[in-house]
Amino acid sequence: MADSPPARFERALAALQAATLSFLLTTFWCGFASATSGHAFWTFPNLTSGLILGSASLRPDFGFHTLTGLSLQFFFTAAPALVYSLLVSPYLRSLPSLLLGILFCTWWFYLLDGFFWRKTFSPLSLYARRPSIFFSFILMGICVGLYSVFVRPSQEAQVSA
Repeated sequence: MADSPPARFERALAALQAATLSFLLTTFWCGFASATSGHAFWTFPNLTSGLILGSASLRPDFGFHTLTGLSLQFFFTAAPALVYSLLVSPYLRSLPSLLLGILFCTWWFYLLDGFFWRKTFSPLSLYARRPSIFFSFILMGICVGLYSVFVRPSQEAQVSA
């Protein structure tokens, strides 16, 4: 049974809602982990902005480089959420969907860390606290895996129920 375009659109919107939630959780978690280890709260977004701005972003304060890093972080959470929503049906049960989301975001972490971050801006993989970032990707996997909670039933499903 093929999805109609509105159903795909609803799934994409639900994935963006899950990505926004995971963005907020991962930003808070990385900031909290940085602050408890004696660094600035904005360390990880500043390091992430180095992908675009280069070594000028290696600063502890909040500024344009932090906003650039936060927008990149949102992209890095929205991209796997959208791909996951296209690959996994929202009718999958919660536990398998949750486990697939965690597995998918773990794969996304290793793809970013192993191939992308090390090649484009090596200070990100050198100075970032890898265990806390990995845990933030687990949080992202939980949010992405439960994206089906955000899918609203279509009109056809409401009428037939």
